[in-house]
Amino acid sequence: MAAVREVIARQQCTHALITDPADVEYISGFRSSNAMLLISRARLGLFTDFRYMESAKEFCHLTGDKWKLGPIEGSGFKSLKKLIRSGSAIGIQSNSLTMDRYYDLERTLPGAQFVPLPDELAGISIPKFEREIINMKTAAAIGDRALAALFPFVKESMTELELARALENLCAEYGSEKPAFDACVLFGERSALPHGRPTERRLAKSDFILIDFGCTVNGFRSDITRTFVYGRASEEQRNIHNIVLCAQERARLAARAGMTCKELDAVARSVIAERGYGEYFGHGTGHGVGLRVHENPRVSKASDAVLLENSVVTIEPGIYVPEIGGVRIEDMVLLQKDGAEVLTTTPRGLIELSV
Repeated sequence: MAAVREVIARQQCTHALITDPADVEYISGFRSSNAMLLISRARLGLFTDFRYMESAKEFCHLTGDKWKLGPIEGSGFKSLKKLIRSGSAIGIQSNSLTMDRYYDLERTLPGAQFVPLPDELAGISIPKFEREIINMKTAAAIGDRALAALFPFVKESMTELELARALENLCAEYGSEKPAFDACVLFGERSALPHGRPTERRLAKSDFILIDFGCTVNGFRSDITRTFVYGRASEEQRNIHNIVLCAQERARLAARAGMTCKELDAVARSVIAERGYGEYFGHGTGHGVGLRVHENPRVSKASDAVLLENSVVTIEPGIYVPEIGGVRIEDMVLLQKDGAEVLTTTPRGLIELSV
């Protein structure tokens, strides 16, 4: 909340209106699918609808009533009218408001000025507190344990969907509240789809198996990708995996707070380009993780953002060759000034699963 008020002062706003559910939870501590915050230099307002009103009352009481509770009626902003004077400058999350909701906001508060603050407000959640780091380490450990337990489930002719369900069941059994996102399990040539969805495609000998998934603990997410081969790997499969492994290892060892996103991206990207596969690595090297599985910073060649101490990012270079398959190796790392602590510990080397 102090950081939000710093943004308000720096951008010469009178209020900040927080409408993204993840940011509402991050800033206030209140979890709801329909809530918003109105923060000024003197007031903290929490608004939610009838479904969450009783839990919101209890939450406000537990926080010493520093949050003033108000209702959300329908999908609108009517409850803000009596709190916002004409001429107020309201910082908004323009990246999370639909056009319809923005027009509703303008109609409801015709005398107010609206200042887009997507980057300033999103940046507040990048450095992680110790309790957040602990939650993410726990989520990562659950994922490592589930992936190790998954190998006996891998059978010839099983479908991608069957293996994805088995993995998500193991994560739940070991303590994950819910999947961080729908597990991505891809076989053979379909592993060349960076974010493909599991299908009824059946596993065959010598297929790549790309598995990308995450767990959730107290709302905080984990994210990990490993690529295996079912049976004996071909020379080309070994070569592609070794290149990605080298790129990922160099980026992991280079990662530290204080470097820019594009500098870290270049470490991984240069290895893949030098080996002749540059055109097959089309996404960024990583992204931030927290209450969202994808959040700032974006570790890409287009970002000049400086990586902050105690931020958690993924390092996930990949090579995706159509009709052959793809390899991605992804870890979560906690950035410090002198390097990075790796939170996901599943072995990264090429594993050939017995048939």
